[in-house]
Amino acid sequence: MKQTKTCIFSYTFVIFLVAYKTNAISQNDKEFLEAHNKARLRSGLPAFSYDQSLANFARKYASTRANDCALKHSNGPYGENLFWGSADGASKWTPKDAVYAWIKEHNYYDKATNSCMPGKKCGHYTQIMWRDTKKVGCALSYCKNKGTYVVCEYDPAGNVEGLSPFVEHDPYVYSN
Repeated sequence: MKQTKTCIFSYTFVIFLVAYKTNAISQNDKEFLEAHNKARLRSGLPAFSYDQSLANFARKYASTRANDCALKHSNGPYGENLFWGSADGASKWTPKDAVYAWIKEHNYYDKATNSCMPGKKCGHYTQIMWRDTKKVGCALSYCKNKGTYVVCEYDPAGNVEGLSPFVEHDPYVYSN
């Protein structure tokens, strides 16, 4: 009987460890998620959940850019934000730094006209604010030039031309 209890306890413990390991997210992942969700919640939008499949896609793509750190999109099936920070600063760039750089684009976005100021970019910001997006996954890597490269993937993708990021859209928008 004692051996059966020990076996059951051991089996339960292994299951717990496997479940913990597969659901655990790294400190960088937590920082990415918290920075995104802080901005979304401030704007009255639902929080993202963190998705390891998206993070894996981001990691694979970031690794392909390690030699050049080029801000070229993967053209994958998700929405995507890219960031590059030079290595000339005293400290390395953090996940929060990248997300905040994208969020700062709100200064150039006019919610009333659903447009960006002429000559400015705000697509990173609108992707983060895209109401229909539910999941995010990101990767941070270092380039050979010692710069920091960040990729975040969003599902479903946002930035459908002509549509506001702050309203819910019919699902057909994403199938066309």
